[in-house]
Amino acid sequence: MAESWDSQRRSWKGTLRRLVAAPFRFLLRDELHRIAILERGAEKTSVELEDLRQGLQEEKAALASEVAAREQAFSELQQAYLATRSEFEEVRDTRLPRLAAELAAEVAAREQAFSQLQQAYLATRLEFEEVRDRRLPRLAADFCGFQEGFSALQREVERLRDEALLAEAQARERLARELELVRDVRLPNLEGAQGRLQTAHDELQEELERLRDQGLPALASELEKLHAALQRVQGLAEEVRDERLPAAVGRLEAVLGKLYEDFQVAEGLLHRILSEKPLGVPPLEAGVEEQIPAAIARAWMRFLALYRGSSEEILQRAREYVELFREASPVLDLGCGRGELLQALAEAGIRAVGVDCDPAAVEVCRQRGLAVEQADALQALAAQGDGTLGGVACLHLVEHLPAAKWMKLVEEARRVLRPGGVLAVESPNPETLRVCGLFWQDPTHLHPVHPDAVRFVAEAVGLQVVEVRRLRPFPVEQSLTAKIEDPQLRRALAPLDHWLSGPRDFLLVARKPLPGEGDEVGQR
Repeated sequence: MAESWDSQRRSWKGTLRRLVAAPFRFLLRDELHRIAILERGAEKTSVELEDLRQGLQEEKAALASEVAAREQAFSELQQAYLATRSEFEEVRDTRLPRLAAELAAEVAAREQAFSQLQQAYLATRLEFEEVRDRRLPRLAADFCGFQEGFSALQREVERLRDEALLAEAQARERLARELELVRDVRLPNLEGAQGRLQTAHDELQEELERLRDQGLPALASELEKLHAALQRVQGLAEEVRDERLPAAVGRLEAVLGKLYEDFQVAEGLLHRILSEKPLGVPPLEAGVEEQIPAAIARAWMRFLALYRGSSEEILQRAREYVELFREASPVLDLGCGRGELLQALAEAGIRAVGVDCDPAAVEVCRQRGLAVEQADALQALAAQGDGTLGGVACLHLVEHLPAAKWMKLVEEARRVLRPGGVLAVESPNPETLRVCGLFWQDPTHLHPVHPDAVRFVAEAVGLQVVEVRRLRPFPVEQSLTAKIEDPQLRRALAPLDHWLSGPRDFLLVARKPLPGEGDEVGQR
């Protein structure tokens, strides 16, 4: 609106100026020029005044906003003052008395600690005076003795050094003589031996050429003979298949009939047990097994390493049984031998004690740090209380005992086991025919024990048979069918292979029934 008013004023003034100035333009030229200058100055001043007015309005708005901000800041400051005043009153009325009480308690504690420190200082001072007056003179005397001992030790070291130097000189002289001996005597001997080796090499090469020219044809002839023998074996296999196997089946049926009769007898014995009648194990006879000669007893450890396997091999087998006795501590190992099972159980943190009647085996176990007693297995079981053991191991022991004794051993094992306890019996497996031949390598073996016999006795005395494992069959390369390619002949010889090269050992695992399982075991 101000701009519109200024434009109208300029238009009116211009019109008036033109009307007035038209007659007098020439006469009033200078005056009009000065008026025009004044008008331009007036217009410039008017613009500056307008700018000043706008600036004043802006400063007024800024001042108004600053006044509002200061009023808000003053209000916040007033609120902060009120909050600080209430907090100060709380500190004055509540916290200062509490801090004063805590300070008083701290001062009292510090005074008590200072009193204790003062007493400790007095005690330390007394002890220091005692050290100064008594112990320091004694230490000085000990130091003098130590100096004398050190001097003596230094003299002894010097003497030993002189002796060592003398011994070194003598050793050098002996070494020089030995070198001369090697140079003068042994080198010529070695040269002669080299000549003899060259001669032997030439003879060996001639022998190889002779074998190439003569032995290979002979070998080819032997192979032809072997092929003819194989054909005869094939014919024998056909004869076995067509004639002998039917006869064997007949004999097997007779054996099954005999086994059925034996089973009937066993069933009768089982009924006697269920009716709580005693099994009637005959008493043991004294002096059944005599003592072996002392010379054999001393060499027995070498026999075990030669025919039963090295200690490391048996230890590796024993580690397979650790899981059987994982929750069965303590374990009693009957006939522990060199202690491989005891060592495996000890490595697994299972407490175990071994028993063996061989003093040499007991000494070997004790040298390994194993807990072993020298005693008879049955006597060791008889010395245990009822239900005191978690596990009984009887590995390769029953074949060394009379039948009545190992039956009594199984019965005693049931007595000493707690409910859930484990009995493990391992023995050579008589179901494999080759085992029956190897069985008699050990002169202390009495007779093979069949796994079914051990199962029967274990169940008869009230144990629950968990499993019977057949262990460690003979290597496949030792079987009859290992090098036979004819499939019919392989099938014909497979049963014979099973009887000859089957598992070498068996392991029977039995447990003592828990309360309430007795009836179930009896029914089975």
